[in-house]
Amino acid sequence: MNNILGTACLLFGSVLSYLRIESATQHVASTLQAYGSEAFGLFPAVGLAGARLLQDLALNHNSPLAMLLGFLVSCWPVAIILVGVVLLRDSLFASQPVYATGAYDSSVSGDR
Repeated sequence: MNNILGTACLLFGSVLSYLRIESATQHVASTLQAYGSEAFGLFPAVGLAGARLLQDLALNHNSPLAMLLGFLVSCWPVAIILVGVVLLRDSLFASQPVYATGAYDSSVSGDR
């Protein structure tokens, strides 16, 4: 059951991530196409917006938490992918040896 649910989460999250990236790329491409050669004038505006963002982060101590929350909310398809990987960890890593975390055995390392 975990394999089916994990695969479904992994596939669903991957599709959603792809669609979000495709949508953002198409939005940027259409913006650049609409402005044509004037699109290079957007670079100083992006730089000024970045400087304003850094200023807001430095001066307002509540702002980084709000920005982190906004970032995590926008990355929810990645969280679905991580849930799928956690559910599939037994089948994905079945060939990996599991090391016991028991007491130290000195006879194994040769210390006598």
